[in-house]
Amino acid sequence: MSAIEDLLQLVIAVAVPAFAIASMLSMGLRTPVDTFARQLRDRRSVIAVLMANFIVVPAVGTLIVWMLSPWVPSAVSEGFVIVLCAAGAPFVLQLGAMARIPFDESAGPMAVLLVGTVLYMPIVVPLLMRDVQVDAFAVAGLLLGTMLAPMVIGIGIAGALPQRAEQLGRIAGGVAAVAAVLMFLSGFGANSGFVLDLLLSPSLLVAIGIIALAFVAGRIAGEQAGPTLRVPDGPGILTSQRNIAAALLVARGAEHHGEIVVAILLTSAVGFVMLVPYAVATGLVRRRRAGERTTLARLIGVGRDPGAERRPGR
Repeated sequence: MSAIEDLLQLVIAVAVPAFAIASMLSMGLRTPVDTFARQLRDRRSVIAVLMANFIVVPAVGTLIVWMLSPWVPSAVSEGFVIVLCAAGAPFVLQLGAMARIPFDESAGPMAVLLVGTVLYMPIVVPLLMRDVQVDAFAVAGLLLGTMLAPMVIGIGIAGALPQRAEQLGRIAGGVAAVAAVLMFLSGFGANSGFVLDLLLSPSLLVAIGIIALAFVAGRIAGEQAGPTLRVPDGPGILTSQRNIAAALLVARGAEHHGEIVVAILLTSAVGFVMLVPYAVATGLVRRRRAGERTTLARLIGVGRDPGAERRPGR
């Protein structure tokens, strides 16, 4: 049994950075510089999204987690807190396509949040950890090397090879998807007994509450946003899909991180179960209202969607 557990731990050790690097590279390849720049010029939207993701969600969520700490294992609570601090997930692009949200309204704020996460987590996470020691400088180096650098490289490749950027982005996205599957299977497999205990405990309700809190905070931010964010529930999806890659990278830098990793993966799984049906249903309604032909490819966010294409730069 120990040989199997060692193998699963090895898979986790490889899959987590592979997932982070591939997903960030894919995001960079699919996010033009002008999209990022245009988003920065809309200060009202930037402030609304940053406040929701880096003030409201971490503050309120952490307070709730601490209040419920008597009923939630310590390591699981720490995992939840790390998730609350991580924003800017590449999977937002897929959810946005499902929900028929214009590409720029997903990609622009997501890029802003990713940069914010790289700056925010090394400072805030060590302050919020109560039972786990986290090295701020190690976290900063890890996020810069495995998240920000691949995104910048992707943007550079997209600028040099614009005709190949979308294809390369999909290839990198495929690698990220495979790494994610391996990450979940190995993470849950190496801690199967603990996972079952969590599913039958209040921890599952806390994970559901985190996603719901983030969606509401993002939805309110969407109502206050400026002209670059025209679909109010776009920021809701953006905020509730936490950056699992960043959270896992930070968690693996802590001692005895196995249970923390499981808590993060549990939150990700709960978010997937809650957000994908919402995005598909919302996208279906929007396409029918617009009189567009609905196909399975469009519903799952992989088909060309005239209502969610990039807007030309202004």
